[in-house]
Amino acid sequence: MPQLKELIGKESQRADIAACAVIHLVKEGSFYRAYEWSAWLTVHYYTELKVTHRVLKSGEDFTFVGFPVASLDRYTPAESVVRESEAGVDIVLTAEVFSPDATPESLREGFENWKRSQPLTEASKKQVAEDRAAAERGAHPRLTDVMRNVMSYPIEQHSPMECMAFLAEVKRQIAEMV
Repeated sequence: MPQLKELIGKESQRADIAACAVIHLVKEGSFYRAYEWSAWLTVHYYTELKVTHRVLKSGEDFTFVGFPVASLDRYTPAESVVRESEAGVDIVLTAEVFSPDATPESLREGFENWKRSQPLTEASKKQVAEDRAAAERGAHPRLTDVMRNVMSYPIEQHSPMECMAFLAEVKRQIAEMV
């Protein structure tokens, strides 16, 4: 099985509409997982699955969805082509899935907006909370810590005043670093 960073890198290489329409499912034990762009295609275009959004120790965040290997037929759209390999399965969606004026850039923007809207999982929230606690104890935050805090802040769950206070805190942390 490829490393997680390789999978995330592969998912970011979507240069044309044909490449944008492929869902890469990676076999991990008895599950198939779709990472990043493939997860977005899966959830956005044909079936609702629970999205997991995590943060790596490097500060990079990623999303994925998964389902049991035995359920592949259930989670495969009827109007698609399935190509199996040792590493997993590629599902090629038909061109009709996208709007006629879709471009790789507009699809990238849709993916990025979707990814930002996904809440972090509890494990990642715990890591972010530990980073915040370290910062409050007097340790100067790192830029990745500040970015992690911004990415994990559930803006839709807070009032405008709370959001302004959060932004002021982020500005203060950045000012400490500079």
